[in-house]
Amino acid sequence: MRAHCRERTSRFIPALILCAGAITVCALLVGTFAQPTEAQAVTSAEKRAEADAVYAQIDSLQTSLNEAVAKLEAAQGAYDEAIELRDEAAKQIEVETARIEQLQDELSSFARGMYKQGGSESFIDVILDASTFADFVTSWDACNAITQQGMNKIEEAKNARAQLEAAKATYEEQSQRAQEELQSAEQTKIQIEETQEALRVEAENLSAEAAQLQVQEELAAEAARQAEEARKQREAEIAAAAEAAAAAGASGGGDGYVAAQAGGSVAMGSGYFCNPCPAATNSSGFGYRDFDGAFHKGLDMAAPTGTPYYAADNGTVMYATYDGGYNGGAGNWVVISHGNGIVTKYMHSSAVYVSVGQQVTRGQNIGAVGNTGASFGAHLHFQVEVDGVAVNPLNYI
Repeated sequence: MRAHCRERTSRFIPALILCAGAITVCALLVGTFAQPTEAQAVTSAEKRAEADAVYAQIDSLQTSLNEAVAKLEAAQGAYDEAIELRDEAAKQIEVETARIEQLQDELSSFARGMYKQGGSESFIDVILDASTFADFVTSWDACNAITQQGMNKIEEAKNARAQLEAAKATYEEQSQRAQEELQSAEQTKIQIEETQEALRVEAENLSAEAAQLQVQEELAAEAARQAEEARKQREAEIAAAAEAAAAAGASGGGDGYVAAQAGGSVAMGSGYFCNPCPAATNSSGFGYRDFDGAFHKGLDMAAPTGTPYYAADNGTVMYATYDGGYNGGAGNWVVISHGNGIVTKYMHSSAVYVSVGQQVTRGQNIGAVGNTGASFGAHLHFQVEVDGVAVNPLNYI
């Protein structure tokens, strides 16, 4: 049994050292992610970028948490093995203790036998008067009347006592070390979970701030649009009746045409998405273009200004602008989330009939074709993204 215990101990100690090293690494990772970056954004887009960065930290920290959980399980296993070895040592100690008592009895019997055979009375008195095992052994060693048989029994008793004490010290030390490693692993796991929770709260706060900023930006854009409309109306009142009539007639098919309101729903096509603009002609496809060498992320669908376009599928409006601004080249545009990481975008609109947060249905009229932003001729730029990566819309409609 002692040989078996020594073999298992030799396997157990390196495992503890490995767990300790891994837990140290996890603790360093906790330090890496524990300090959230202070927010400095002033626009909703920048706030969203900050929130995305924090969510990325949470995702990265999840890997560390998975590793910490694995190390905790390994430490638990090592601790369980140490306890098992300690219990085995306790059993062995009981065996050795019984063996020592038996040897002491044998030595006493041996001494009495020597006495009966004519041994020294003072020698017997010394041996039998010993109050402890240590006194017994010391007294025995001090005597000169020991035969080889008695000497062998004394050595056997000494060895048994030494093995007992060594086993007890070894396994007590290992069980204590295993307990410390288990506690360290548990603490590392708790620290990572607390850091994740702090980052999650920060990300939610940033997202809320981004939403508030977006509302403010939309209000400001709407105020600017209304001011521009008021300016145009004043100019129209000053113009002559003939000029006003001519301008009204020209607005029927020019790039400035804006439909008064959304029309009925139209869902044409049998693909994953319905055709967002069935009245249009495809004018520029997905991929690299010959005339400018740029990569075109969507499908351009040419149609007269004011031609209605439709939601490709059910979803939630993530972004919608109707301020006539450049907006990074998109002009007036709409972004719809369809779930499962799929998003559709509709750019260069002359009119937009939906707002952020609105639920739309497949084939619902959400805007009108226009020529706003970075556009050369009235058309709908229709873009499909999967997990943030643009894909060929023709594969979906």
